[in-house]
Amino acid sequence: MGDRREQMMRLPAPVDAVRLALVLQDHPRWSLFWDKRYGVWRTAEDDPDSALYAESRDLDTVLGYITAHSLPLPSLRVLAARPVLAGR
Repeated sequence: MGDRREQMMRLPAPVDAVRLALVLQDHPRWSLFWDKRYGVWRTAEDDPDSALYAESRDLDTVLGYITAHSLPLPSLRVLAARPVLAGR
């Protein structure tokens, strides 16, 4: 049998949950999860036609991938500045 330490799963740091929540709040078209079996973060764009996918043990690498491959969302100020047309 293997060493007990080898059998223990790696868990992400609790502070990582806060960091990823803040990034995903700004990038709602992405999913991200911790794969406890392999000890890696996995992320993919939530579009069935997209091939964007990344995995890494390092959360910064995965978050960087999301931000580098995301389309910018319109800001609330831009949306609020658009005129509202009657009858629409």
